Amino acid sequence: MKAKLTLSIEKKTLLKAKKLSVRKKKSISRLFEEYVEKNQLSTAAPISDSLRGILKKAAGNKSYDELKAEAMKDKYDL
Repeated sequence: MKAKLTLSIEKKTLLKAKKLSVRKKKSISRLFEEYVEKNQLSTAAPISDSLRGILKKAAGNKSYDELKAEAMKDKYDL
């Protein structure tokens, strides 16, 4: 079911949208709909996706216990 939507955008953005609409031979509404469908939010936050696995890489795939032992050794000169 279609619904109406009113957007407030800068005039220069509207002009760009109109040019894109003509070039792609699609309505601005269709371009917007395709953009939203393509860029749906996942269940994870976008920043989470970009950071996923970063700690494992930084830790060199060491276990928590190994990292803890190294930290204790460094801290207390063990």
